[in-house]
Amino acid sequence: MISIKTSLSAFAVAGALTAASLGLGAAVAVAGPVPPPPVPSPPPGEIPPHWAPPKPAEFWNGEPVVWISGWGGRWGIWKNGYFIPLTSNPVTGGG
Repeated sequence: MISIKTSLSAFAVAGALTAASLGLGAAVAVAGPVPPPPVPSPPPGEIPPHWAPPKPAEFWNGEPVVWISGWGGRWGIWKNGYFIPLTSNPVTGGG
């Protein structure tokens, strides 16, 4: 005589196989290809005027040092879209 436990486990296995064959199981996630890195653009900078102080360095913190005429002119770097000044204002001698 077949026991209830045996018949219930047989129905459970049969139900699981039927669900898997219908695609009702867990889906397998497949990642797409990695996108290429962005093309680096040249840092925004200007040609320094003749009265500009000497350039403090070629690179700082891995970024090229450039001249910008804003705020009276100064040397600095562009990092994440923000300008970080490395020298003071040569016109006023201050910030």
